[in-house]
Amino acid sequence: MLRRFEVTNFKGFKDTLVFDLSARDYAFNPEIVKQDIVNKAIIYGKNGVGKSSLGIALFDIVSHLTDKEAMPSEYLRNYRNLDSDDLDVNFKYYFVFDSDEVVYEYTKLKPNFLFLERLTINGEKVIDYCYFSDKESEKYINRQLIGDLNIDLSDNKLSVIKYIYRNTPTNTVPGITKMVQFCENMLWYRSLSDGNTYAGFTNGVSTLSEMLYEKGNIEDFAQFLKENGLEYSLEFEESDGKHTLMALFNEGKKKVTFHSVASTGTKALFLFYVWSVTAFKQASLLFIDEFDAFFHYESAESIVKELNCAHNFQTILTTHNTYLMQNKLTRPDCCYIMTRNKISNLYDATDKEIREAHNLEKMYINGAFRE
Repeated sequence: MLRRFEVTNFKGFKDTLVFDLSARDYAFNPEIVKQDIVNKAIIYGKNGVGKSSLGIALFDIVSHLTDKEAMPSEYLRNYRNLDSDDLDVNFKYYFVFDSDEVVYEYTKLKPNFLFLERLTINGEKVIDYCYFSDKESEKYINRQLIGDLNIDLSDNKLSVIKYIYRNTPTNTVPGITKMVQFCENMLWYRSLSDGNTYAGFTNGVSTLSEMLYEKGNIEDFAQFLKENGLEYSLEFEESDGKHTLMALFNEGKKKVTFHSVASTGTKALFLFYVWSVTAFKQASLLFIDEFDAFFHYESAESIVKELNCAHNFQTILTTHNTYLMQNKLTRPDCCYIMTRNKISNLYDATDKEIREAHNLEKMYINGAFRE
């Protein structure tokens, strides 16, 4: 699991932004924390404070440690902070896997330009590798990790950790294996009207209709829509080996493509449902940006409840919907407020003792939390 993330000089984050997922000692809603780490986080913040940039930064790791879908290039413009003269963009991840703490830190000068990688496992230095140094001391790799493997990387787009992972037995250092596999199963997507824009987990996926067809879940999807107040009769239509989701009307006498009649909110529900049946069994961390931008508050609540029951992966949601800021859905340590270059949970944003009976939304609106 991810316990902490730090990023410096990335996009709008000139100074170091620290996202701490350490849980506090609350007795209620214990299912949304795991191993004393927040497993289900909800992030609030005004427009432009960097909620989307946090997700983009967090998934930067996918681009060089895995072969999964990288963050779309349009989201990586102005990679370095424009107010800084510093060329280094720094990322630092604190993972916990069973009893092991794995800390991975790296520096890039641009999206595909690795400069430095550092890895420690349980406080012991394993890798400290500078790509542009002739000093052996600055290209340290624990010999027990690589054995007789010769490390001579001429391409700094290829991570030394990924190279070692691909070319040594996977049980050599379990911490590395678990970290890379965690990164391979991270999934980011935006619940906005730009189609199936995503990063991580897989690559080259088919259309949403094709993904649903391959899963064979059309009846279950219709039931999912019904639970969200939408009545649809659905079927697939095949043409040239491709499957299009169709909506039926007038007792099946008329049919049109589902997307031609679905509202923006219904399409957002479709996007969530398809990823839920495709990825949720294997996912390690799910980040949905503006997850309920087009949802009625009841649908947003329903999805949060569904995600809260998915204990096998971490979830991070960004939203403006303060209705979700209530203790029946979340907790003060799982609910975050983000401002420029700062993000803190509600517990740390006030000196008051917050109890289960408190109305978090009312407290937030009335300015009880520091921003």
